[in-house]
Amino acid sequence: MKPLIYKIILLLFLLISGKPAFAQVQPLTMENAVKLALEKNRDLQVATLETAKSVQKVREARSYALPTVSASAQYLYFPLKQVSFLPGSFVGLGENDLATFRVGGSNAFLGGVAVSQPLFQAGIGSGIRAAQLYEKASVEERNEVRANVVTDVKKAYLDVLITQEQLRLQEQSLARNVQALKDARSLLAQGRASRVDTLRAFVSVENLRPTINQLNNQVEITRTVLKRTMGLDEQEAIDLQDSLRYDQNAVPAPETDAFFEAVQNRPEVHRLELTEKLNREQITLQTAERAPKLSAIGLLQSQAQANNLRLDNYSWPLSSYIGLQLNVPIFNGFRTTSRIQQAVITRQQSETQLTNLKEVVRAQVKISLSRRDEARQRIATQQQTVSVAELGYRITRDRWKQGIASRLDLSDAELSLTQAKSNYLQAIYDFLTASVELDKVLGRI
Repeated sequence: MKPLIYKIILLLFLLISGKPAFAQVQPLTMENAVKLALEKNRDLQVATLETAKSVQKVREARSYALPTVSASAQYLYFPLKQVSFLPGSFVGLGENDLATFRVGGSNAFLGGVAVSQPLFQAGIGSGIRAAQLYEKASVEERNEVRANVVTDVKKAYLDVLITQEQLRLQEQSLARNVQALKDARSLLAQGRASRVDTLRAFVSVENLRPTINQLNNQVEITRTVLKRTMGLDEQEAIDLQDSLRYDQNAVPAPETDAFFEAVQNRPEVHRLELTEKLNREQITLQTAERAPKLSAIGLLQSQAQANNLRLDNYSWPLSSYIGLQLNVPIFNGFRTTSRIQQAVITRQQSETQLTNLKEVVRAQVKISLSRRDEARQRIATQQQTVSVAELGYRITRDRWKQGIASRLDLSDAELSLTQAKSNYLQAIYDFLTASVELDKVLGRI
């Protein structure tokens, strides 16, 4: 009996463990989507790490002004001892002869501590300033990535919303056509409609089903893109809480001096301005290579030699020195001159890029404002069009039921209503997308 119970428990355990758990659906507003993206987006994480690396570059640049301390130790074994040469007259040889002597022990130990302190190096200050500018530029680059992430997440969120609304719109159209098919069959049974009308209604219903299937698939695709942009796992289930709507009372006022605002706020502009200053420092840094370098140096050293390894019998005499070391560059094959010219050309490139970027920003501001205003005008027009199309569909449907209008007239009225609603949704989507893009262009993110 007990083995049977154990088998049943084991079977239940396997069934439970093998059964996939229901994924918990995460409600998601656009604001929450942006917050999650700022935490989990990998591009932003890489940019943040680059900023942290730039902080270490500043620390490295400052280290060149600090003393350098190094310790060294060396052991040497001489199978053949070192040779020294003396005049031959010291041992009774001729004046032109040399006498050779092997000196020292078979084992030699050498150890010491060396210190070097820069006193004057023209490039240290420029290097520190260049590293600080690079740090600021990396911060602006991170802000640029952050703005791109926020914009991409908002656009991806809006893509999901409009795809869901288009699906809902087509489902409404399917419901109207299904009802029209039922009405056609009922009228056919009463002898008030032709078989052709019923066939047309059936074809209209069946033509909508592939579109709905395609939109269902498109909803999943846009959700996947949104989750990838946010940095979420693809298996996570999300439920969008916002809706694709247009608040007429929340329409922003016309922009005043939008180009000036964009230039003042855009991280791309700040980054290029800092890059241009950085390139100027690079010129100073390369020019400093022509200047002499003065350092204070010192050494404390101990050495010993013997023919055995009895270290306790060794003598360890100390020697030391302190002094100044001056290095004066004279000629290095025009390398310094070439590096200076490269830095000058790089600065000219950055100046041209900055000028070009400002013109690009000017065009982006103008285009974004134009797109937003055009979408707002389309919204106002499509609102009226939808109302007229709804009225026209109701009138045509009633006339068709009374036998006054044809089935073709009803199909045209239903198609016009669906198209009008679709155009209205597209206008709202275009307005919201243009508003998101305008915020990025103006540097408000």
